[in-house]
Amino acid sequence: MNTYHISEKMYVNNILEQLPDGMFTIDTNLVIQYANPAFCNLLGFTFDEILGTSITDHLNDLNILSICMASLNDTGRCADQETTFIRKDGSLAYISKNVQALYNEDGSIYSMLVSIRDLTSLHELNKELSRSKSDLERYSNDLEVLVQERTEELTHRLLHDTLTGLPNRLKLISDLNALHIPHGMVLINVDSFNELNTFYGHQIGDELLCAVAAVLIELSSRWSEASIYKLPVDEYAIVIKNFPSTSDFEAFATELSHWINNYIFTIRDQEISLGATMGIAFSDQRSEDDLNLLIYANMALKLAKKTRRDLLVYDQSLHIKEDYEKNLLWIKRLRSAIEEDRVVPFYQPIVNAKTLKIEKYEALVRIIEEDGTVISPFHFLDISKKVKLYHRITTIMIDKVFEMLRLHPDKTCSINLSIEDINDTVMCSYIIQKVQTCFHSRQIIFEILESEGIENYDIVNNFIREVKKYGVQIALDDFGAGYSNFAYITKLDIDYIKIDGSIIHDIHENLTSQIITETIIDFASRLNIQTVAEFVCSEPVFDYLKHIPIDAMQGYFFGEPSASFVE
Repeated sequence: MNTYHISEKMYVNNILEQLPDGMFTIDTNLVIQYANPAFCNLLGFTFDEILGTSITDHLNDLNILSICMASLNDTGRCADQETTFIRKDGSLAYISKNVQALYNEDGSIYSMLVSIRDLTSLHELNKELSRSKSDLERYSNDLEVLVQERTEELTHRLLHDTLTGLPNRLKLISDLNALHIPHGMVLINVDSFNELNTFYGHQIGDELLCAVAAVLIELSSRWSEASIYKLPVDEYAIVIKNFPSTSDFEAFATELSHWINNYIFTIRDQEISLGATMGIAFSDQRSEDDLNLLIYANMALKLAKKTRRDLLVYDQSLHIKEDYEKNLLWIKRLRSAIEEDRVVPFYQPIVNAKTLKIEKYEALVRIIEEDGTVISPFHFLDISKKVKLYHRITTIMIDKVFEMLRLHPDKTCSINLSIEDINDTVMCSYIIQKVQTCFHSRQIIFEILESEGIENYDIVNNFIREVKKYGVQIALDDFGAGYSNFAYITKLDIDYIKIDGSIIHDIHENLTSQIITETIIDFASRLNIQTVAEFVCSEPVFDYLKHIPIDAMQGYFFGEPSASFVE
């Protein structure tokens, strides 16, 4: 029996010695009676050092002790209480403890058994997590501020011109959409700014735009509700709300125009004078028209430029909007005609002035509408240049005329080329390649439009020399209609001069036209260049021409353009 009790005691002691959690006992005076190795190691004491010491020597918070003792007296236990112990080195050990009262036979407490679990690592982890949380909140707040600042910066950049700092077109549209009161707009375009920018350089050009902005701000300062905007490239807009009257607004715009057109800007010791064209539009109520104010001002500006006026006020009676809509319709019709292969050449005969026999033809572009209507280039050629479809039309004409000549090796035909065709490297290369690979190049005449003006003779002469290697002939078309520069004749290796219809159509009764025509014929004949009279439309015109030494004639008097070669 004694042996059993001794063995049992050793067994319990062995368990206590091996427990990973701390275990100790205290008497009712709070003196430590026993401590296992785990508890000693936790506080950094030896068994002998800690035995007989008061638990109060090791507690960091005595308030916890009071709470625990009250719980023991009431229930005999104190569960899951977290507190801190002071280690031998002064550091704190964070623990969770459970306390169980041990009773005498009379029910009085004689000792207390305390088990503890070390939470120090968990506490340190919580502290680190708390610090990380604080850092994250701080970083989040900083990031929020940074994002807000960056958003404000990007919004400002999105809505303002980087050069002048003025609100831009996007801001203008936004402001116009938000307006609910009468307002007017003047749209200002700096004339020939590209040429100024090229001549003086981009730095001076940029400073000039800033100087114009400063002038507009100063001149608009009289209006309390004026806003100035910088639009792309060389345009500005001024919007004035609650202006007294349209006449006052127009007077301001007139003064603005006069001031800019007469002001000398000094940029880096360079004195620069400017011209400006303006378009004006008004909106007196919240309506759909209000949202189109910028469009109407721009329409007025374009028409002012076209008619060479300093400023123009948009008015529905000008039919500007209708013209724009008509242009858009023609663009659609032109694209459809190209896609559906309805762009075709019509051939007008050119007759020998002496024999009156057809010697050659001129290929003239036409569009065949879906209902069979034939449309002349007057309606679509200028538009094709604006929407970059002109070269496609030239390509179609060359392909179809070349194929027609292949089928009619006894015919000669001329094809119109613009200076734009020749200056475009892709188009020019295509034309030369077609000439080089065809078997009927001697049947081809290229008519170069004189009315467009020639700025680079080297490019044109290189083209002429290249195609003439293959027997192609060259005509100078519409001579007398545009620049009428006789230098063209001396600088270009041409075979024909086609005298424009504006001179020929009334030559029988117009002395000036007669003198001009005879001068051209005389000049050309001395250079061994043949002459062709265009727009021979009536018998009186023909009767006059047959008595002068013109080489050939062309016009409705001899035959209208048709889809095939007319004998």
